[in-house]
Amino acid sequence: MTASSVQPAADQGKSWYVVVTQAHQERHARYQLEQQGFRVYLPMVPPPARARARNGIAPAPRPLIPRYLFIEMDLDQDRWRAVYSTYGVTEVITRGTGETARPCPIPASFIEATKSREVNGLVVLQRPRNDNETAPKSAARFKRGQRLRLAGQTADYDVIFDEMVDGDRAAVVFTLLGRDSRQIIALPSED
Repeated sequence: MTASSVQPAADQGKSWYVVVTQAHQERHARYQLEQQGFRVYLPMVPPPARARARNGIAPAPRPLIPRYLFIEMDLDQDRWRAVYSTYGVTEVITRGTGETARPCPIPASFIEATKSREVNGLVVLQRPRNDNETAPKSAARFKRGQRLRLAGQTADYDVIFDEMVDGDRAAVVFTLLGRDSRQIIALPSED
């Protein structure tokens, strides 16, 4: 036998399911489910642009859909009923009632589409536009590779403009501790 014929078919029969968590317990529930061996996806978004630091702590990323996370399971193989008794979990979205109730799968394309919008582990959402809004003027302000100076409250950074993400946010690359990091930042208005 060759090594390729011995490999198990890992993802056959697996589907994604929706888990409802207790309020503000998404991260805790994710950790507990991962400790049980489940593959869990908790899509996170950056904090709101107007969020401010409190007590010297920067605002943290937040869940894309509060109180919901996604778990990949094979209902015929995994101990999926253990999910119900996991700390932080309220319920699993199911179909049926009583003994016939089973978790209801969601399309894998939803998870793939959400993951494809991630930049540095955070889902980047496009800002909705109304029909009267024209193309952003900031898109023409900078060119890819242009060096910019980003002034902050505690330090100034030299960054390199990469691309516009949406109307008022851009992807930039900066060097910190000898490593390049690509980040999404809000651009100051031209006013």
